[in-house]
Amino acid sequence: MKRLLIAAAALLLGCSVASAQSKGDIYFGGMAGVAIQAGDGGVGAGFTIQPEFGGFVADRCRLGVSIGYAISGGIHSLTACPNFAYYIRLCDNVYYTPGIEAGFVMAISGGAHPGLGVGLSMFSLEFRPTKRFGFTANLASLNFVALASAGSTLNFDLALNPTFGLKYYF
Repeated sequence: MKRLLIAAAALLLGCSVASAQSKGDIYFGGMAGVAIQAGDGGVGAGFTIQPEFGGFVADRCRLGVSIGYAISGGIHSLTACPNFAYYIRLCDNVYYTPGIEAGFVMAISGGAHPGLGVGLSMFSLEFRPTKRFGFTANLASLNFVALASAGSTLNFDLALNPTFGLKYYF
């Protein structure tokens, strides 16, 4: 009898986790926040906004694409990045969502400078109070950007970008 109760409890727990983030769920949302960057020129702050669209390709595995705009220290940048995140349930409706994104970056400062960027979201959380809405917080991420400047050199910057957002699930 105890084995049957343990098996039933495990099945119910597994169903509740899978139903919250299951294959086929589609979402639209976005992030907004501050950008704090440390580079060769010192430390700077700015603003970032990033609309995002995606879906779950497997249970708890999210694949999406985002287009972002940021301004920091007089430098405007546009990004287009596919991203991937894995959802780990912490407690009821709260998920730890580490992820990675990589894509194209265009920085505009005295001319256009194209490049590539990679971002690691190490401290991302999502709270889903209902089936349709999720509130996200990316408290710390590491971004690596390589830009081609006019002299064909590369610029490397590491950034810490806390952002907050909202997602709507279809």
